[in-house]
Amino acid sequence: MKDLGKTQKDYAVYLPAISSFYVKQLYTLAEQGGRTPEGFELGNAGLDFLQTENSYYHFPYGLYSAGHAQLDLTKKGKEPMIDDRDRANTVIVGDSGGFQVATGVIKMEWDTAKNPGDPAREKLCQTILDWEEDQCDWAMTLDVPSVACIPPMNKRTGLTDFQDAVDITLLNLDYYMKHRTPGKCKFMNILSGNDEASSDHWYESVKMYSDPAWIGEKYGNPDLALEGFAFAGNNKSTMYLALKRILDLRKDGLLEGKGWIHFLGTGKLNWACYLTSIQRVLREHDSPNICLSFDAASPFVNTAYGSTYTYNYFSPKRFGYFMDKAIDSQALKGSNLPMPFTSPIMDRLTAGDICAMAEGDLDKNGKAKEASSTSWDTNSYLYYMAHSVYNHITAVQEANRLADIERFRGNIHYTDYVNDKKTKNTNEFSPYVPYHVEMIDSFVREVLDPKCPNPYELIDRYRYTLLDDVSFGQGNMDNHAGTRSMFFDEPDVFEEEEQTREDLMNHEIMTGDFNG
Repeated sequence: MKDLGKTQKDYAVYLPAISSFYVKQLYTLAEQGGRTPEGFELGNAGLDFLQTENSYYHFPYGLYSAGHAQLDLTKKGKEPMIDDRDRANTVIVGDSGGFQVATGVIKMEWDTAKNPGDPAREKLCQTILDWEEDQCDWAMTLDVPSVACIPPMNKRTGLTDFQDAVDITLLNLDYYMKHRTPGKCKFMNILSGNDEASSDHWYESVKMYSDPAWIGEKYGNPDLALEGFAFAGNNKSTMYLALKRILDLRKDGLLEGKGWIHFLGTGKLNWACYLTSIQRVLREHDSPNICLSFDAASPFVNTAYGSTYTYNYFSPKRFGYFMDKAIDSQALKGSNLPMPFTSPIMDRLTAGDICAMAEGDLDKNGKAKEASSTSWDTNSYLYYMAHSVYNHITAVQEANRLADIERFRGNIHYTDYVNDKKTKNTNEFSPYVPYHVEMIDSFVREVLDPKCPNPYELIDRYRYTLLDDVSFGQGNMDNHAGTRSMFFDEPDVFEEEEQTREDLMNHEIMTGDFNG
């Protein structure tokens, strides 16, 4: 078994945003049986990468969303990958499902949601809180993301102002303080916003819920204070705002003793290295055990659309995952040709294990396959998903290893940066690593050193050059068009499209409309 936990080292942690289709289908196969490839010596159960034994590869981290989970705890049992994991040796971060609330996947009574004590909103808070405390090691409080107030989502929610999202989020935070059980699950305070002004306002509105002194005075128990942070909106994609938020947290005394900072929907390999650099500095100066993490659902979602990870690439121009159309041919049914795209999953499979169906075969709905339809059955999707998760994790670790080598090999400093928009070659120095990986490392080591005399002045000075160069999505544009942000390298996919695709995929699975 390949143990990717052992090669994780002190890097920021990529959390596979695990699809509920993947979790529920593993349960279905365990209960009802199904075809098992000859090369799968552990059966299909070996696809559960959270298992510390009897899996084809192991990785001890994942993110699971309340937006797709079985929230009724009386019906537990159909998600054993999450329910039955080794809690002592794995970590699940729970996404509270705020995006699914905004999109309507999780229902909220918007007409009354801004009312203190609204029974419908509080029932939703309690349902999600119960699930998080039962299933997760770390989780996010239930926010209303700022996208709920802007087109097109505001047509569904009826919210008209950014302050509406803040106000409902504050009511939810108050509910969590009054009903959470310290020690059951550690919680993150979500820091959101569409631009610098709204991000600043959100931060000032919610930061006290991370302050043990304030919480102790207001709620009578300082242990209720939130133990970590989740960076959302522009805070997670704009380096200037990410660093500003961290400096604000330190200034306000809110970093000491905190255990986790998660960057929502941030899958870029360059950012895997940036966050590792930030994590190392914070461990040195602020909180020795703090963990920085980031998530992406891409291994699952892109499989649902017929794509797969083929290989990773590392060049001075960019780090990336190359994705292309997956192998899907009815002519390969029964083929013993080995699968390409090496991984502990693909190394065990033949083309016939993936392309399992041909014209005339009945799919799971009892319909005969047409010649033009996919050769995949449901298992085929699982195998590609497991392969792609492995590929994404190893890409993150490889990028960090290369970055560390270059730090010893070279002596690159952020002051060497040349703001040349015509060509990216100006700053190149490594055959493997983009220049800004090392320049950001040197920058954060200086600006986040408590001895830095004017850290805010320093990030202002480089805001529209180096920091803007490494940001993505809205960047530093201060635009109010929403939080659409491109978080994936190849191909570019908007985060909200990724979330919506995940919702659609889960709907198709639950209603039986999924391909295969």
